[in-house]
Order: sequence, then C-alpha cells, then structure tokens
Amino acid sequence: MTSPPDPAEDEWTPTYTAPDWYTDPLAEGSPDGPIPWHAVGTDPEPKQDPECHVCRAQPVVTTSIRSHAGLILWGRTRTVTEPLCRQCGIALVRVMTTRTLWQGWWAPVSLLVHTPAALAGNARAHQQFKQLPVSAPERWRPSLVLGRPVWRRPQAYVALVPLACAAALLIDLTSR
Repeated sequence: MTSPPDPAEDEWTPTYTAPDWYTDPLAEGSPDGPIPWHAVGTDPEPKQDPECHVCRAQPVVTTSIRSHAGLILWGRTRTVTEPLCRQCGIALVRVMTTRTLWQGWWAPVSLLVHTPAALAGNARAHQQFKQLPVSAPERWRPSLVLGRPVWRRPQAYVALVPLACAAALLIDLTSR
C-alpha cells in the first residue's frame, strides 16, 4: 500500500513573473525603482488643517452651540461641538437660538439658569463665526442655508410670554 505523496518532498515552488510596469525603474511615480505593491492605489495623505464638519470648507472654528428646552420639571440641553465654517456656524447658531427662545423658558430652573446660559454661549459662538472670512464649500457638499435672522423668525417671539410673566411676578413681589 502506498501513502499519498508528501508536498514537502516535491519541493515545488510557484513561479511568478512581475509585469513590466512593476519592474520598470522609469515607471511613473518611482524614478528610483519599482512601485511597492502596497503603494499602488493608496489614498493621498490626509489634510492636517481642520475643515467644516458639514461642507468641508476652511477656515473653521470649533465652539459649542447649545439649545435648551425647558420641560415643566426638568430640561433638555443639546450641544453641538464641531468644527464649522462661517456660514454653517451662523446657520446652526440661528436655528438653535430660535429653538431655545421658544422652548427654553418652560421650567423654573430653565428660566433662571439654563436658557440664559445657552443664549449667552450662542452669542459668543456667533461672534466667533462672524470673525471668520467667507469661504467656499466643496461643490458636492453644500453648506447650511443661513435663513432669516433670529429676530425675523416668529418662533423667537414666543419667549416674550414667559418673560412677561416673570416681569409681572417680579413687579408684584416688589410692590408688596
């Protein structure tokens, strides 16, 4: 009875002939020798400068933009901390500030602490974005639409209701 042949005894090794473009010392991108196999088709080096999270434009500012919603006994704060260009940053500040103005006043702690803190932080972020130069986004990644300024949006005027109630309460408490 014969045993199956042992591959180690055959000592057969496959042969491979590299294509001419691989071994050509004058190949494009390699004036000194062949292109290593792991370098073919690799992506370029990543950019070191930060770019806008939405549209990839530069220059950018990384700052926190907040919106606060006061729920009767507690509140909910949403924070966005991303590198944003001028247009995307101003658009996001406008949206989140408007949301805070009409949703942020409906809890006692929100009225006194959280909503004013969010509005002050958004005002600082707005000033940082205003200092940036206008930049052009990449063609296939458009920037956010600015929309109307905060005081030209009807939702912002909902904030007058709790502010009027708070003012009436303070006047009543001080007149006694």
